[in-house]
This record gives sequence, structure tokens and C-alpha cells, in this order.
Amino acid sequence: MITLLAPLLAPLAPALVVLNAIWQFATSRFGLPIVVAGGIMLFYEGLPIGPLRYIPYAGPALASLVDGRVDREYAAGQLNERLAWQEKQRSAEIAQAAKVKAQQAELDAAAQDLADSLQSRRADALRISDLETRIRQQKEEDDGAQPAGDASRTCKPRHGIPARLSIGVDAVGR
Repeated sequence: MITLLAPLLAPLAPALVVLNAIWQFATSRFGLPIVVAGGIMLFYEGLPIGPLRYIPYAGPALASLVDGRVDREYAAGQLNERLAWQEKQRSAEIAQAAKVKAQQAELDAAAQDLADSLQSRRADALRISDLETRIRQQKEEDDGAQPAGDASRTCKPRHGIPARLSIGVDAVGR
């Protein structure tokens, strides 16, 4: 069996000699603590792959294989921070939307009040003009020509609003 494997292992002989020396040192009294410490550091820190992690598709796959505990914790922290920031952003957007909605409701109420006041001003203007017409008609009737049969020169009772009061009410109404 060894004779069958010998031709296959012959090209690997120089590498096996070096690997045997490494193996001998790693299992020695001084090499074992170094190997254990190196393994712990490799597990904790991972292999530094640098900018290779930014290669599309291959970078994240390679990073998931060789990243250590520190890199995984760092990525988890980044994810938590991003989620917290997105939640704050959403709550700020909701608060802004509520503020805009309240301002819009306030503007709508002010516009409705303005429309109502304009409507009431128009109605008041119509009532005032109607009263003015009535007052003028009453004045014309009162100031009209006296009948021929009335020689007593007495004042007829006036109906309606006196002229001075009419002018004062007219100024207030406008």
C-alpha cells in the first residue's frame, strides 16, 4: 500500500518535510502554548482580510468564514445602531406628520372662520343697505309736500329714525 502511495506523495515531499518540522515544533513543550495562544487570537480576532470584504458576493461570504468574534460583535453593534436610528427616524417622521396635520387643521379652521366672517359681513351689508333704503323712504315721506288742507303748521309725528341718529348708525354699520 505504501508503495502505491509513494509515487503520489513524492511531489509533496519538500512540503511534508517543512510541515513535519512545524508539527514537531507545535507539539513541543514551547510550541504548544504558542499554538494555543495563536488559535485563541485567531478565534477572537479573525483573519484580517482588509478590503477583500468589499468585493460583491465573495466579500461577505469570505468575511463570514474568517471573521472573528470582534468582527461579529462589531457588525451586530452596527446593525443595532442602524435599527435604533431607523426607529428614531420613523418616530420623527410620524411626529412631523402629526405636526403638519395639526397645522393644516389650524389653517383649515382659520380659513373657515374667515369664510364665515365674510359671509356674515355680506349678510350684514345687505341688512344695512335694506335699513338705509327704508330710512330714506321714510325721510322722503316725512319731508314730502304738506297736504293743501293742513293750515295749522303743526309737525306731523315722524316715524322711523331721526336723521342725526341715522347718520350715526350708518357710520357704525360700515
